[in-house]
Amino acid sequence: MDYETLSLGEFDLKTMLNHLLKQADELVMKSLKRLPMTSLDMISLPANGQYGPFKFINMCVIDSILMASYCCYLKTDQVRSLFGTHKIVRAVVVFLGAKMYNEAKACWLFAQIVLYKSSQIIITKANNTDTQQFEINAWSEPTDHLNIFNELVLVKYHFDEDRNSPPASICQEVLFKILRTFEHLGDVRSLGINEYQPTLILVDINRRMDTTPPLIISDCYSRVYELQFLLMTRKSFHNHVIVGLPFYDEWALYDDLKPDYKDFHPKSANFKEDFIILLAGYVNIPQDEPQDVPFGIAEEGGYGSRVFIPYNQPKEHLD
Repeated sequence: MDYETLSLGEFDLKTMLNHLLKQADELVMKSLKRLPMTSLDMISLPANGQYGPFKFINMCVIDSILMASYCCYLKTDQVRSLFGTHKIVRAVVVFLGAKMYNEAKACWLFAQIVLYKSSQIIITKANNTDTQQFEINAWSEPTDHLNIFNELVLVKYHFDEDRNSPPASICQEVLFKILRTFEHLGDVRSLGINEYQPTLILVDINRRMDTTPPLIISDCYSRVYELQFLLMTRKSFHNHVIVGLPFYDEWALYDDLKPDYKDFHPKSANFKEDFIILLAGYVNIPQDEPQDVPFGIAEEGGYGSRVFIPYNQPKEHLD
């Protein structure tokens, strides 16, 4: 049932979302303005969940995206800076770092319903109860949730449409040159603060490949991008989404139905007969020596081939 037509009584999702965002801000203030930095192996995000009168079901896609986002957040200061500029993503990683899993899920779900008008998230009244109880069915595809990241997207590169399309600007030309490095994998989204400096690359592979994706990719400006997550399904359980994540020098498989991490590595995984890749994420890794960059001045500090950021653009991160 549509949120606008469903009577929720005293429970207003917009008010509840605003309360969650305020709660996340308070958590940051209590921790001396540092976002929580709980290591990934200390996070155990269980399936489904409940917040107030709302019970969450079919959450495997969202749970996997939340874990993938937190993994990227832990990777570099630049990702933390990027996520800190987005009120929803920022709140989600704050709650995950504080192990407030239901709050993290509620924040994402309520944002999808209230702010992004998702048609995939369905709310219904629970049957056989005297009190007001509701069920939120989050059955969806990973691509249904990329809209939350739209505010952070520098440019998109469509696998089928953009290979022969001329760029509209110098900035887009630079970004297209970068994204063409990933075009053989699928549709690409470049996320970042600086228009010439992608921080996170999301690749909608969507079953296009059945081989191991590259763990490291270098673009034409000598930036290095490291594979940070793989959202997948399995041929034996094709309607359930899981995510492969790097743990230090190893990888592991997160499945919200089985909270204990399982052994997994892209190099040894069978992508022809077992795993099906849906979405991949690559993080721009800082380099020791800055490289030459187009249309900008290389900064000190070794962030690959980054360019000078004018004073009126956000640069510092929140932690």
